[in-house]
This record gives sequence, structure tokens and C-alpha cells, in this order.
Amino acid sequence: MSSIHEEGSQSGEQILPFYIVCDESASMSSNGGIDAINSALPELHEKIASNPLVNDKARIALIAFSDDAEVLLPLSAAADVEDMPGVMPKGATSYGSAFRLLKTQIATDIATFNSDGFKVLRPAVFFISDGGPTDSDWQTHHANLVDKNSNPHAPNIIAYGVDSADEVIIKEVATIAGFVAMQGVNPAGALTEIVGSLTNTIVQSSSSSSPQLQIPPPPDGTISIDLDEMDD
Repeated sequence: MSSIHEEGSQSGEQILPFYIVCDESASMSSNGGIDAINSALPELHEKIASNPLVNDKARIALIAFSDDAEVLLPLSAAADVEDMPGVMPKGATSYGSAFRLLKTQIATDIATFNSDGFKVLRPAVFFISDGGPTDSDWQTHHANLVDKNSNPHAPNIIAYGVDSADEVIIKEVATIAGFVAMQGVNPAGALTEIVGSLTNTIVQSSSSSSPQLQIPPPPDGTISIDLDEMDD
């Protein structure tokens, strides 16, 4: 596993960070979600690392959350990562711990890459959960993360919910796109499709000299959530 530090780019090369945030709660084991994610992550790694332009423009990080959140893979170029780490089933589903960690980690990462001479574009977060939050104050931490007035590094969030995840809550987490698995769809199968979809999103968003986040279509077995539109 590599550290975040890279040789500086004197030309101000643009990079687009992607944070994959996975639920590690105990229910993710019983429904097959942990195995599905761990099986899909190596393919994600291979597709990004094997594409020279995408590897050059995209940076990926893996964060897992349960009772607490932790960085499993620091923000890195995929080709610098020997093997993708895996997620492990643990306890509860603390959304707030993920949002707190994202806020501090994104700020640290942007400062590091800026000091190395890169131009860092607004990060994208892929948030994946199979259930509702078990912490009562998660909305406060979410607001602190996504409020662009108070947090200049606020990321774009694409949220995915499977199994018992609440569509209303997934909609609240998402800032640019949200998806939930259709009723009766196997959670493990849905998660396999979700990781495949976000892999394609990373590749499509980073396949030019000027990367730009692309909004994905619904992964197979999911439906898109209509997010609220705000007037000026």
C-alpha cells in the first residue's frame, strides 16, 4: 500500500480524487455484501491501473465504516497500489463517523497534493450502505461535510443503498446522484453491479487530459432516486 505523497507536478496537472466509502456493519456479512465488495475491488483496481490516462488522472481511496471509520487505502494512483485491501464485518452503522473522517481526510489530501504541484478537482465520494444509520447525529456531520459555504473541499456524493437501506436517507446522503436496489434484488448481486458501475464512472470521468466527473446511470438491479432541485 502506497503513501499519498507523489513527485510534484510543476505543470499543475489536474487530478480527480475518488473516495469509495463502504459499510462494514455486521449485516454486510450475513447478506453477502462483504464478500461481493471484496471480490469486485481487485477488478476495479486492475481496470484503473491498466489504463495509463485514467491512472494518471484518477486517485482512489478506500474508507470503511462501522462503529467507527478508517482509511483502508490512502488516496493513491492505482498503479502504485500492489493489492487492494478488503473490508471486514464489524458492528454498527455509524454514518457520522464516515462523514467526519471524510471531512478531515479530504482536506489533508488536497493540501498534500496541492503542495506537490497538482491541481485537485472537487472530490467524488461513492457511499455504499445496506442499512440505516445507528448514530443519531449523523446529519450534523453530513452537513459539515457537504456545506460548500463552510467547507471549501465539500465533495460530490453518489450514494448507493441495498437491502434494508432507507431510500429517504440515501437521498439525503447523496448530493448529485442516489440509487437503491430494487425490491427483491439480492444484496450481494446488487453490490457487485454497484462496484462495477462506479469503476466505469471512474474510468469515464478520468479518460481525458481534463477529467470531469460523469454521473452514472443506475447500476443493474437499482433505481435512481430523484434528488430535490433548489431554486436560485
